[in-house]
Amino acid sequence: MIPNHLYLTNSLYNWTQNGTTTRESVQVGVAYGSDVQLVKKLLLEAASSHPQVLPDPEPAVQFINFGDSSLDFKLIFTLNDSFKAAFPKSDIRFEIDRLFRENNISIPFPQRDIHIIEPKKQ
Repeated sequence: MIPNHLYLTNSLYNWTQNGTTTRESVQVGVAYGSDVQLVKKLLLEAASSHPQVLPDPEPAVQFINFGDSSLDFKLIFTLNDSFKAAFPKSDIRFEIDRLFRENNISIPFPQRDIHIIEPKKQ
């Protein structure tokens, strides 16, 4: 929290726009039974191929959860402009979709079983 009077009496710096890098991430779930090592390889390829992703530190992948409908992954990468991060993140999602389709990796959608029980007749 910054007290209102500090806005008038001090200099404020926007550190994000002063040349600092930011770690960003994109999360994706894949179908159970998918080759998780192939998923990791494709996610790293999607990030590394984007021109705005910095090579150092290298992109990384975390296997974050066994979800209800998917195996959940987080792709982590570094950009040098967080105010424009939405665009490279979108580009990377498009590339992930393309790579997954080429390699038969499915992104599942939630599915539920519904059991309908008829009331007993009296």
